[in-house]
Amino acid sequence: NTVSLMGLDKKIVKTATLCDSEPIYPIKAMSFSVAPVVQRAVEPQKPSDLPKLNQAIKQLVNGDSLVQCSLSENGECIIAGAGELHLEICLNDLQNYMGDSKIIVKDPVVNYCETITTTSNTVMAKSPNKHNRLFLTASPIDEILLKDALDGTVDLSKK
Repeated sequence: NTVSLMGLDKKIVKTATLCDSEPIYPIKAMSFSVAPVVQRAVEPQKPSDLPKLNQAIKQLVNGDSLVQCSLSENGECIIAGAGELHLEICLNDLQNYMGDSKIIVKDPVVNYCETITTTSNTVMAKSPNKHNRLFLTASPIDEILLKDALDGTVDLSKK
């Protein structure tokens, strides 16, 4: 038998098992063999609609167990889906949840990270007024310092 209940969306995230008697046998959450790989950045057309976008994203995440939403390092709201069609449907649902407010969909900004493998030549840079000169050399980070930074022993955050 199947029963439909309303008003549980604030209490249940993605899946739940409801039972009226003991013993309770919870239904396990479904696992999927696909992962969200296609991403788009979304933002409201009007900055004043940001709370409405946050609420719409919560509705989208509750309704679709494959979609993933996150905030990137540069502040973009990223929606990830399992494919182009899945993401298109998710963005359409998001727009429907937003109502009259419009969203802007664009490709997310991708941070490119590079590393230094050998010591570079010395280079010179001049200040805008041409009175100061900077001489720079880049070299790889020491392995022990790198290990400590990755372990969190050394704090490299900006202060």
